[in-house]
Amino acid sequence: MISRIVEGDLYKILSVDGVKFEIKYGYYEERDRVSKYNDPIPIYPDFIKEPKYNEKGQPFVTEMQDVCEHFKGRLLVDICCGCSHFKKGDDLIGVCLCEKKRRFRKGEKL
Repeated sequence: MISRIVEGDLYKILSVDGVKFEIKYGYYEERDRVSKYNDPIPIYPDFIKEPKYNEKGQPFVTEMQDVCEHFKGRLLVDICCGCSHFKKGDDLIGVCLCEKKRRFRKGEKL
């Protein structure tokens, strides 16, 4: 018997720069939830709405996140993974190495 994935089920746990992220199944849009043709998909954190930082004060980003005003293209795409500030982490989550995006500067503490 095949078990069906339901909203809230754990997809995977990622570890990026010592921070763990639980990725669960869900829906990005309410209209997807009510459609009988859509199954839940892995939902990654929205770091724009809820920023998270590593211990160095660098913000976490997803590869598919829209670029910011500090975008420095290295690939022909206009999403975070195409920026030279992007450092690949586990799966689709990375860290932005841009000094202007740091929560605090080197040597400072929170």
